[in-house]
Amino acid sequence: AWLNQDVLDTVSQPQWKTMLYALCFMHTVVQERRKFGPLGFNVPYEFNQSDLSASVQFMQNHLNEVEGKKRPVDWIVVNYMVCEVQYGGKITDDWDRRLFNTYGQKWLTSRILGAEFEFYQGYKIPVGNDIEIFRRYIEDMAYNDNPEIFGLHVNADLAYRTLQTGNVLTTILDSQPKEGGGSGGLTREETVLKILEDLQSKLPADYNMEEKKNCIKAIGGMGKPLNICLSQEIDRLQKVLTLVRRMLANLKLAIAGTIVMSPELQNALDALFDARVPESWEKVSQLVMPNIGLWWVNILGRNEQLFSWMKNNRPNCFWLTGFFNPQGFLTANRQEVCRKHVKENWALDDVTSTYEVQKAEKDEVRRGPEEGVYIYGFFLDGCKWDKDKGKLVDSDPKVLFAPLPVILISACLQSAKKNDPKHTYVCPLYKNPKRTGLNFITPVDLRTEEDTDKWTMRGVCLLCSEY
Repeated sequence: AWLNQDVLDTVSQPQWKTMLYALCFMHTVVQERRKFGPLGFNVPYEFNQSDLSASVQFMQNHLNEVEGKKRPVDWIVVNYMVCEVQYGGKITDDWDRRLFNTYGQKWLTSRILGAEFEFYQGYKIPVGNDIEIFRRYIEDMAYNDNPEIFGLHVNADLAYRTLQTGNVLTTILDSQPKEGGGSGGLTREETVLKILEDLQSKLPADYNMEEKKNCIKAIGGMGKPLNICLSQEIDRLQKVLTLVRRMLANLKLAIAGTIVMSPELQNALDALFDARVPESWEKVSQLVMPNIGLWWVNILGRNEQLFSWMKNNRPNCFWLTGFFNPQGFLTANRQEVCRKHVKENWALDDVTSTYEVQKAEKDEVRRGPEEGVYIYGFFLDGCKWDKDKGKLVDSDPKVLFAPLPVILISACLQSAKKNDPKHTYVCPLYKNPKRTGLNFITPVDLRTEEDTDKWTMRGVCLLCSEY
């Protein structure tokens, strides 16, 4: 191994071995954390030996420099060089960067020099000058690590096992033969034909664009930002309905042999037989679901919300999951709040969204707010919400996703926004558990009475859908 007795002896200062062990421990933690999927890191970075070697070399140089100048260790510089430069150069996601910096603030600090310091219960920094002392200590560690060592909740192990199982099942499905087997039972085509007839019977009717125009005019017209959002959402939904309707009809004709089975239709047939969403449907809807049933229910829910809004004016409580462009909806909400304060010269660029979790559930909301909108349908990943005390608390055992009550989203001037950073966790909101940049919607402020770093290391986020 490159980390040998010579490396331990390169620096004479007593804190060198402690700092080196802490750095190596952090390196193994961030590498192993990737196995938890999005709960670990949004992007699975390839941290490797060269990152650790470069960080060790920097620490050696820094300690030699401060020793020559008779100065203490500059922990701010150490944190920046390790977390922002050496490892941070690979990090592309801002929330992953926040997480990595939190590790640095916890484990690359003067606190680790104390005899009572522990990374986690039972995980101390060994003391000694011989490399064998450290190696024996590491070899005596538990083979299977508790997720809490990474800062995660114990439920993270369940999420990891679920992820593994899902990958195995997906591989099995992908490796299944695409042609029908022996006699008995329905063929692939007959099975898909039944699915097609079922989907056609449930497909909503197309929107009449002239009727849409008249209905929106009756509820305030295109002068209201949220009505513009409604119009755009209906247009997007109509594109999905048109494509699905055409492909369902063409698939039936192709199975009957009336038209040629194109590669696109063949892919759709294979997907429907496996209860998956055809690729072209996912692309036009920008909605990723694990199976066709959940995708179809979501599309029907979107249609129900938009049709009711168009016919009966805006709902008391909005389902943000049911929007193709949730960011546009939230921007339209800020615009409406701005216009209510036009006499106070509010400008959209000076306004920021505010978030207040209510105690009510969706069915208990009788009327909309005076300003802003009520939103429902969010789930917390990594913790849960204590409705009575109005704060974040640890998840219940074996419960991966916890529903959040209705939340009021309004707006105020950035200069007037008052948040206590010690008791406000800035929680990223995503469309689904795949926490990519394309799925990110907005940061949401949630109240906490515990250290916000705890929730950062837990990987806590809000999701519009638990699938």
